[in-house]
Amino acid sequence: MPAGPWNVEFADRMCHLSRPYGSDRATNLIFKPGMIGDEMEIIVAKTTAKIGDGTYGKAVVSISGNKVIDDALFSAYSTARARLIRIQLRDDEFTLSAMRGTLSIDAAPESRHFFAIPGIERALPILAQCIDELRTIYKVSKKDLAAIVTKPEGSLPRLFSTDDYPSEALRNNESGTVGALVWVEITGRISTCAIIESSGSTALEQTTCDILKRRSRFAPAKDAAGKAVRAPMFTRIRWLLPS
Repeated sequence: MPAGPWNVEFADRMCHLSRPYGSDRATNLIFKPGMIGDEMEIIVAKTTAKIGDGTYGKAVVSISGNKVIDDALFSAYSTARARLIRIQLRDDEFTLSAMRGTLSIDAAPESRHFFAIPGIERALPILAQCIDELRTIYKVSKKDLAAIVTKPEGSLPRLFSTDDYPSEALRNNESGTVGALVWVEITGRISTCAIIESSGSTALEQTTCDILKRRSRFAPAKDAAGKAVRAPMFTRIRWLLPS
């Protein structure tokens, strides 16, 4: 059960909606929507002093007992004070406005959680305002988004492999998720890459943008007339240390 109100955090690089759970308030449920609406990340953060090994796999996400997706990718790892489970979803798989009743997350063998989610609909307009402000900072206008009828076609995460792990990050035992805003030109190539959500590793962030700009090949976005238009895309790239 929730132990406090929904909270929207505003920052210059991210927006997220969170709530504490449990009588000890040791568990937090966090939603981080992509700034373009391309994807959603769910994070379960449980306060603990125990350091566990990193794991990853596929999670089952359900709302009020109805399965939303049964193969959502998740990674779990420890920080100095918490155990984090991070689940990546596309916007066509999961929308906050459809959430009612109970959210269940089965990330076996890591853990399973059931969250009561009352009142979330009252927080969503504030979260939307935060995202609008974030888009303004990064010069993504409503006009740009409104002109796009067909989004660029292509998969950003598939551009990456374990072989791309930067040697500096390996030496420093660095891992994490990089949130990047890119612009796909009418040629289908990525022209600019801005780091929106930091992994804490300069090497991982530089490598992310280098690969996105060098390897990307997309069918460009199109407007209502079928004309190719420049379009923004947001993606999260998870760097997991090779085992």
